[in-house]
Amino acid sequence: MVTAVTFYDVVLWIHITAVIAAFGALFAYPVFLAVNAKAPISQRANFHRLQIAFSKRITGPVIGVVLLAGIYLASDAHLWSRTWVVMPFVLLLVIAGLGATVLRRGEQRLIASSEAEDEAGYAAALATVRLWTLATIALIVLAVFFMAAKP
Repeated sequence: MVTAVTFYDVVLWIHITAVIAAFGALFAYPVFLAVNAKAPISQRANFHRLQIAFSKRITGPVIGVVLLAGIYLASDAHLWSRTWVVMPFVLLLVIAGLGATVLRRGEQRLIASSEAEDEAGYAAALATVRLWTLATIALIVLAVFFMAAKP
């Protein structure tokens, strides 16, 4: 049995792969944050620098790939009227916005409080980052549900 791979199939593969690349690591962040919080405070900043670098160099640019591939897929198949297309599109914009604002500022506060060896400031910033990380993960899961279940 021979099957043809279409350009649409390739773009779908790129879209799915980009979602994994952009957001896969975020699912491990709650564990990473918990382990990092147990290290001496003077040693915590490097992990948060890594978070910001990953966000700037991987997550941000790859979200662009997710967006462009998704726009192609929805446009090519004339799916813009479908809730299961529109909701993940809106959620992607919200998720990107959270990463570039709330999470980034929180990570910067974690670096500053770690470098200042301010345990109370670190704990407050960590609580905020944990909350928004979990909220972002929930939004990603919701977007994937819409795309998979197509309600």
